[in-house]
Amino acid sequence: MDRMEAMNGDLKQWINKDYRRVDRRHEGVDIKKCEKEGAEMRKQLNPEQSEAVEAILDALESGDGGLFFLDGPGGSGKTFVYNCLANIVIGKGLTILPMAWTGIAASLLPNGRTVVSVCKLDTNNFCKSSMLKPNSTLAKILAAISIILWDEAPMSPKASLETIDQLFRDITQVNLPFGGKVVVLGGDFRQVLPVMDTGGADEQVANCIKRSYLWNQFQVFHLKTNMRLTGGALQWKNELLEIGDGKVGAPVSGEMGIPDSLKSHGDLAEEVFGDLLSSGDVQKLAKVAILTPRNKEALEVNNSVLDRMPGTATVYLSLDEVCHKDGTVLNDSLNFTTEFLNQMTPSGMPPHELRLKKGAIVMLLRNLDVKNSLCNGTRFVIEKMGARILQCKFVSGPRQGDSVLIPRIKLNYEKRIPFTMSRLQFPIRLSFAMTINKSQGQTFEKIGLQLTEPIFSHGQLYVALSRTTTKEGIRIEAPSGKMNNVVYSEVLQ
Repeated sequence: MDRMEAMNGDLKQWINKDYRRVDRRHEGVDIKKCEKEGAEMRKQLNPEQSEAVEAILDALESGDGGLFFLDGPGGSGKTFVYNCLANIVIGKGLTILPMAWTGIAASLLPNGRTVVSVCKLDTNNFCKSSMLKPNSTLAKILAAISIILWDEAPMSPKASLETIDQLFRDITQVNLPFGGKVVVLGGDFRQVLPVMDTGGADEQVANCIKRSYLWNQFQVFHLKTNMRLTGGALQWKNELLEIGDGKVGAPVSGEMGIPDSLKSHGDLAEEVFGDLLSSGDVQKLAKVAILTPRNKEALEVNNSVLDRMPGTATVYLSLDEVCHKDGTVLNDSLNFTTEFLNQMTPSGMPPHELRLKKGAIVMLLRNLDVKNSLCNGTRFVIEKMGARILQCKFVSGPRQGDSVLIPRIKLNYEKRIPFTMSRLQFPIRLSFAMTINKSQGQTFEKIGLQLTEPIFSHGQLYVALSRTTTKEGIRIEAPSGKMNNVVYSEVLQ
């Protein structure tokens, strides 16, 4: 660990490097190889995919731009279409901007970036503006882009869509949607919608991209054929689509019974984890999780599960301060004491008291380096723990088995509070349990769905039950014996 501690200064430089630049997005790319792979992938498209790809390429050839949306559940081949388009377009010597709303989704795209980072969206005003300067180098690079790919678009607030539309009009000086670019959005409106800090269903629907003035200009292609599953797994997927479409559950509340085969019959954590917590089989441990609707319950479950692991926990305490918007410390300890700040664990922030053990599963809470799979939502196992550095190993994805060093960093939070809180802590949380929203994009062999608090938002039940490919991998704990299937039908129309 001494070597790890000595590297702390270098790591800070590494974390702060400008990894988000896109002017090197085709560096080292073999254009001829992309052309060949694109042609091969084009032959493999099913009729639904082919119809979409041909329409998109026709728009690209015309030079007049075009807006497209690929609608399809997981397994319908959206990612294959994105990669096919990327290879074809790069093979033509043109440039492409692959991005996604979440870091996990961005990491699955060729040289993918998050929407917020590449377009410099100001999340402090709910993405209603971009901080990208129109005459900057990055703006000139974006202006030369031929096609934009945007995955997990239904999770994006409509303000982000409209801000990026205006951004491209400004940097291209072309008064057409997105400056006349070809734009391909993709996603599944059955899944969770943009997270709102306040307001209920009406505000969430109003904030959806389908309520944007741009939506009617998008040509929608429906990808319905599941390209991954057969037999019983396909039957379960079809049952899930019924849930996602709101065809299951009471008309207003969405309340529905829990099938006996899915019910937990005692200790949910024991049913999900069994002896995996002491077996040392990290890969199997990483393939199971407990999901909860809310953040509070996930934190409680994580600490409870950690206590079941052998060994003594190492405790890391954060340094919490009240700051001005520019990050300078605000001397307001009378109104906001350190003890008050320590008690706060907002969504997306690590806890003040971070308890860890060797072999524990954790999740990264920030996009540190999307290109290298260090994304918000990436899961690791703890290998070594130092005072200022953690050595973690990827448990899934393209870097599975690789080790990485994670330093403490400053993380700011200012939503729903009258100040900015700065917390110096490792940007991770325990990840034996997570919220349903945080689980989107993850895949498990077994999940436990803990419903001590009911599901409260569109798509949560669909997302939770979709994390496994079979019914046999699901156990549900609900004191009422019921669960809610909340679906906003107006979003699906």
